Amino acid sequence: MRTTLFHNPSAGHKADKDDILAALKLADFEVRYVSVKQDDIERGLDKKTDLIVIAGGDGTITEVMTKLPDRSVPVALLPLGTANNIARSLGIAGTPQELVETWNLYNTRPMDVGMVKASWGTSRFLEGFGVGLFAEFLKAADKREKGKGADNLRKGRALLEKWVKTAKPIEVSITIDGKALKGEFLGVEVMNVPFTGPALPLAAKANIADGRLDIVCFEADRRRDLKEWLASPLDEAAPVTTRQGKTVELTWTETANRLDDESHGNRDSKQIAEVACEKDQVQMLIPVKHPAQKTNEE
Repeated sequence: MRTTLFHNPSAGHKADKDDILAALKLADFEVRYVSVKQDDIERGLDKKTDLIVIAGGDGTITEVMTKLPDRSVPVALLPLGTANNIARSLGIAGTPQELVETWNLYNTRPMDVGMVKASWGTSRFLEGFGVGLFAEFLKAADKREKGKGADNLRKGRALLEKWVKTAKPIEVSITIDGKALKGEFLGVEVMNVPFTGPALPLAAKANIADGRLDIVCFEADRRRDLKEWLASPLDEAAPVTTRQGKTVELTWTETANRLDDESHGNRDSKQIAEVACEKDQVQMLIPVKHPAQKTNEE
């Protein structure tokens, strides 16, 4: 099977190039290797292939998937990052060798791709787009010393907790499918998948293939609840206001915005962004259970 592997050689510490190529060769994949650090990604996507494999963290996965010229070609993930929010949202976890052995080209699941139209043009995302709290947190996170693995997640959540404590309400107008959502918010996130940031399930009920987005609002008067939740975010639902919609319009001033894991400052004093899912979905290859694995009932 013709396979194109897009690999970030600096992502994580779980597998290197030789480990991944060996795992794919063992499963009889005919592999063409593309390094996202050294090679041209778009040129790599121009070649005919039966399967696209992305080995890296969320940034690498987003960089490749938002540039796919043909979304009918299935995409398989080998998560090598720290948070691995996209893989988490798809229930994908394991080493390259473990995952490759469970791939079946016919076992795919569609996934939406988000789109933002604003003054800077049109951008695509997989995790989410937002303004305020989370964007400001990401700006601060870019400047701090990174930890490794779980320690990096712990430090990220601790930093976000500090921002929750000091963040001020933002000036933002929210319209979801033509209806206004009012409130005093520290920030707003428009989510495409359940997980984001330091592996936080902010939109736990998000459906990655329904053409709808989950709008997550951090209420100013619930900052104490949010701080407590960050200590054990998998134990219960996040203390946030959530809505769903197909089209979201955000208008804001004097606060940062973020697209997936990249944060940006305002380019104008006032910004307006329209957010929706694109019509064409990506076909994600989902690992199946290996026949040698037994359930408790068997």
